This record gives sequence, C-alpha cells and structure tokens, in this order.
Amino acid sequence: MLSPLKRHILIRLLLAAGLLSALLLVVFLTMYRSQMIGERSRASLGFNLLLQAALENAMLKRDVPGLAEIVSRMGSQPGIRAVMILNPAGEVRFSSTPQAMGMKLPHLVPRAGAEPWAEFVVAENGADVLRSINPVRNKAPCAPCHGQVYDHPVNGILVVDYIADEIRTQAWRSALLFSVAGVVVLALIMLVLWRSLSSRVLGPVAALGRASEALERGDLQARAQLSGTDELAELGRRFDRMAQALETQMARVQDHEAYLQEILDSLPDGIRVISAESHRVVLVNRAFARQLGREASSMIGQPCYAGSHAVTAPCASTLVVCPLAELHQVGDALKSTHRHVRADGTVFPAEVHAALVELGSGDERRRYVVESIRDLGETVSISHEQRLSELGLLAAGIAHEIHNPLASVRLGVQGLTREAHEHRVTQERVVDYMTLIDQEIDNCIAVTRRLLLLARPPTVNLQLVVVNEALSDTLKLLAFDAQARSVEQCIELPDEPLRLLADEAEVRMILLNLVQNAHHALPSGGRVVARLRRDGNDAVIEISDNGIGMAPEFAARVFDPFFSRRADGIAGTGLGLTIVRTIVNRLKGEIDFESEPGKGTCFRIRLPLVEASLENE
Repeated sequence: MLSPLKRHILIRLLLAAGLLSALLLVVFLTMYRSQMIGERSRASLGFNLLLQAALENAMLKRDVPGLAEIVSRMGSQPGIRAVMILNPAGEVRFSSTPQAMGMKLPHLVPRAGAEPWAEFVVAENGADVLRSINPVRNKAPCAPCHGQVYDHPVNGILVVDYIADEIRTQAWRSALLFSVAGVVVLALIMLVLWRSLSSRVLGPVAALGRASEALERGDLQARAQLSGTDELAELGRRFDRMAQALETQMARVQDHEAYLQEILDSLPDGIRVISAESHRVVLVNRAFARQLGREASSMIGQPCYAGSHAVTAPCASTLVVCPLAELHQVGDALKSTHRHVRADGTVFPAEVHAALVELGSGDERRRYVVESIRDLGETVSISHEQRLSELGLLAAGIAHEIHNPLASVRLGVQGLTREAHEHRVTQERVVDYMTLIDQEIDNCIAVTRRLLLLARPPTVNLQLVVVNEALSDTLKLLAFDAQARSVEQCIELPDEPLRLLADEAEVRMILLNLVQNAHHALPSGGRVVARLRRDGNDAVIEISDNGIGMAPEFAARVFDPFFSRRADGIAGTGLGLTIVRTIVNRLKGEIDFESEPGKGTCFRIRLPLVEASLENE
C-alpha cells in the first residue's frame, strides 16, 4: 500500500515521464523525418547528377529518342515512381509515365533556380512521393540551342518522384524502434530515480512520519533511527534527540506529578481541584476519596457536583454557596459549609475552604478552584478522642483526688464504728463524723463532675459557661500532675463571673490542653500562671509558664496537625493545639502566643462574652 506522498510523487513522475516521452517522440520524429528527407535528398542528388549527365550528353548529341529512353529506364528503377524533365516554362517534355507528357507544373519553376531540394508531396496523380527537384543549368556548349547562359540560366528541370510509402514505413519502423528504446531507457531512468527517491527521500520521510505518529499516540520511546550523512538523516537524528528530550521532560513531569500527588495524599484534609470553565474535577487526593468512599480515579474528569453532591446538574447558587459561582478574582478565598454525599448515600457535613488560582502561561492560562474539604463529623470524633486521651493521662491525678476523700470517709466510718462498739458514741460525735463524710463525698462528686464535664461529647445546643469555674476546675484536675512535676500553679480570677455561650466540654478541653502544655514545658519544675480577665465584650484567658520556650522554627508550626515537640521528651499526638484553634475559631474567638527560648511561653485566648454573642445574633 503506497503512502499518499509516494502515490503523489509516483503519479507526478509518471506524468512527467509520459509528457517527456511524447515530447521526445515528436522531436525525434521531426528530426528523423528531416534526416530521412536529407538523406534521400543527398541520395537523389547523386542519382540526379548521374541522370543529369546522361541527359546532358544526350541533349548535346541531340539524341531525343535516346533521352526519352533514358528517362523511361530511370522511371522503372526500384523505389522510383516517375522521372520528368520540364522546360523552363514548367511543361513536361519527357516523362517515364506517358500520362504526364505535356502536363504543366508552373509552381516548380520559381524554385528551379535554387539549389536542388526534396520534400514529401502529393503527386499530380494523387500518390504520396518524395519529390526531388534539380535544375538543369545552361552551359556554354548548350548556347546554340538554348541561348546564352546569362539570358537563360536554366535549360530545364529534372524531377524525380521516389515512392514515399517505403520511405515512410522505414521511417516509422525506425522511429518506433528508437521510441521503444527511448521508453525503455526512460523507464530505467525513472526506476532508478524512483528507487533512489524511495531509499533516500521517501523512506526516511515515511520513517519520520511513523515515528511522529507513534509519538503523537503517546509512545515516547518512538525513534526514526535514520542512517546516513545527508540532510534527511541529520533531520532524523535531530528528531530522535527531540524525542529523547521530550521523553526526559515528560518523565520529569510525571515524577513531579507523582511527587505532588504524594504530598497531597499525605494531607489529612481532602483536596479537590476543579476547572473554573468546565466545572470538572482535575485532581483529588486520597483523603477526599476516602471521605466520599470512592476511587480517586473515578472522580477525575467528572463534574464536581456529581462527585460530592450526587446530583446530575450544577448546584443552585441560591441554595448552596458554590465556590465556582462566588469566586471571581484570582486570589479570592472563601469558607463555607456543605453537605457531601458518600458513595453509599450517607451524608456528612463538610467545611470547605476554596481559593481561585490561575495556572499556565499565555493563551493556555486557565482558572481553577482549589478546595480544602474537612469532614466536620470526623473532626468532632478526633476532638472527642483527643479529650478522652487527655483524660487517660489524668488518671493518676484523678485517683489521687478521689482516694484522699475516700480515705477520710473510711477513717470517719471506722472511728464511728469503734466508738459504737465501745458504747462511747455521742450525738455530737455522730454529727461531726457525718459532716466530715458529707464534705469528703462532696469532694468526690466535684471531681467526677469536672471529669464528666470534660469528657462529655460536644453538643449542638450551646449553653452558658462560667469561665471562672471552668478554669478553676481545670487547675484542680491537674493539681496532682503539677505536684508530681514540681510545678507551682497560680490562678488569677476576676471578681465577676465571665460567661460564654458555648459548649462547656469544648471550653474545658481548651483550658486542659493549654495548662497541660504548660506543664510539659517545665521538665524540671517551674511556675504556671492562669489568668482570666475581661477586655470590653471579650473574656481573655492567659496561660503562661517560665519553661524552656520555643525556637522560632517550631513556633511557626505549633498549630500544624500532628506536629509535636514536647520539652519532656515524650511523644505527643500533635493534635492538641490544632483542636484548640479549631474550637476557638468555631467560637468566633482568637488565639495567639508569645514565646522566647529559655524564658517561657504565654498563650492568649480571646472569646466573645455572652453579651457580645447575643448582640451578634
């Protein structure tokens, strides 16, 4: 099967060969015809000279019958159709054919004075002949009969008609033979030219075409592999170098994409990148696929609303805060809450942080929306697990807090029992013992109440939280831990109760994490101060220590998930401060800190009081 280029060149070569053959044939026939005429003319010239000599001899002898006999014999020679002698007026005086006698051929007279000549003509009897015309010039010996030479330069005209059929047949036969030979030679030339074109031009071009087609299909290992030293071979080597460079660059791009995907897959939050023009997903990470219970590959190229909202049409912008509809300028960002649908049909609340970015260069620049999706249900679960983990760390202190009141109760009961056996029990002693037991039971109840408030899962319904009590209870829960670490705990509370509209368990979780972190920063003992004050409509909580402080590179990552650098050398979960900031942000508060290596750290939380919360509502 010929390629289009080969077919095109072959057709052009055949057309050129055909036209060239036709042109050469015409030129050859014309030249050969002229050559044949010339040869016949030269041959007839010799014959005519011989005939002319015989005629002149007969004329000088005035042998008219002999002259007629010579003409008749000459006309009967093979290849000669007729021989005629014309007088200067063009009248046939002698002829090998009697029918021509007396015929007038005046059109031959004007050319009689020229040199001998010959041409193919149609004779007077309709036959094709090669007519040779030779003037019989006047000479001095002929003057008595024909006059002086200058008055009568020509005595007559000798006309010899040769049979043209044989000449034409011979001419055509020779022309055909030479034409066939020419065609064969031309065909051989064309074959050699075609083979040369195929091997030196068309073959390399076809190899380049196959390699480029394979490269277009994605086969980056395709090469032309041309050999030689000509321009096409050099072009093939350049193509191979280009393909190698392209393969190397694509490998780097794929490695970079894999590296980027690994980084995205390592993030705990879901990541999704959406084309702002087509609304189709171009990239997701493993966490987002896990949130929806789907394969990451199944979401690539699909509309964003199909994967996360399980609908077949774009979300109504009046019902859902759609980042694609809300973000208009590059660099814009927004935060919204959506209800995403898993593959099994279950729904979970998701916090979506979205930003508009523009990637590419020139005309290829495209806009994309990058979303960070956090499963709020999972966040609550992690927060609760962290709370329970912290409670586990308080087990020793809790046991101590409960053990002491129970020991006092036991001593009171044992003393009362002993005095009862000895009959020394009085009403006053019973009242004293019962009062002591009641107080110690209250202490146990207070400990368990603080534990229950701290361990309770977060609730949707907010309630009034007295920060004074929450901070005081937190320090009491950690009193045993502080004693074990040689840490002095100090508390500074305002006279007025400061109330928040929040979930009490979350507020206590914030305080517990911050005070525990202060303990961890004092591996050799020290001082922790917890302050609570009012600043306008905000409650300001400060937890400070005089521990080792934090280096700047660690301080920059203190709120990062799973980042832990405890001064006591014990590995932590790295989620405590992350959860603290999440809760503070949810309460519309602020958190910051100051730390200096070798001098200590102070965390400061600002939360809106209930009055400000109600005003905002």
